[in-house]
Amino acid sequence: MHKAQGSEFDTVFVILPNPCRILSRELLYTALTRQNKRLVLLCQGEPHKFLDYRQLSDAARRLTNLFEAPEPVQVGQRTYDNKHIHRSRRGELMISKSEVIIANELAGAGIVYEYERPFIGKDGTPRYPDFTIEDADTGITWYWEHLGLLGNAEYEEKWAAKLKWYRENGIIPEEEGNGENGTLVTSAEIEGIDNGQIARLIRKIKVPVRWRPPCGLVAGGLSTGAKDSVCTGASEGRWRG
Repeated sequence: MHKAQGSEFDTVFVILPNPCRILSRELLYTALTRQNKRLVLLCQGEPHKFLDYRQLSDAARRLTNLFEAPEPVQVGQRTYDNKHIHRSRRGELMISKSEVIIANELAGAGIVYEYERPFIGKDGTPRYPDFTIEDADTGITWYWEHLGLLGNAEYEEKWAAKLKWYRENGIIPEEEGNGENGTLVTSAEIEGIDNGQIARLIRKIKVPVRWRPPCGLVAGGLSTGAKDSVCTGASEGRWRG
């Protein structure tokens, strides 16, 4: 990869073994941007694990006192400058401080979550919700997305496309009811992080006020056509119209 810097090729084959101790975010970027027409990516193990390299940066591991003293911190087998990483209470490396705040609030509320767990759609492509929360009592799977750059036209366009994809794959925004594959909640960051909004969403997840079954789903698999069916015992399959 180092020798390919500055060069381009019609077709590029990238082979990623696991583990690959010399791999970093910068080196992976170099490999993935050498192609003009076609990229063939061969991964050993789960491909989504390579998303971790968004945080595993060579630059973040540089300890320099050029402007101020470094703050070395050990993360697994690697040493980082503490100024360049964000970690949740559970020790997960995260993209933003806002995600760390949400993760810590979820953990503090006793809610078990998974960070960026892949969801595979009908088309076989994955998406990575910021947080996935499975509620065994109600049967609801919550998907939480934090929208940190609303107001940016390109970001909003990408979010609209992702929201459309979620709908097509049975994940419906909470205010519209429950989807076949889950319920979507979002937090936004217009003028900084809104702790009140995060607290309200956590309360909603912990104590769902009103749980609607997916369209056409009632006890026994028969649809009554009732628009106001409410679950009174999800684990027992009882519905109240």
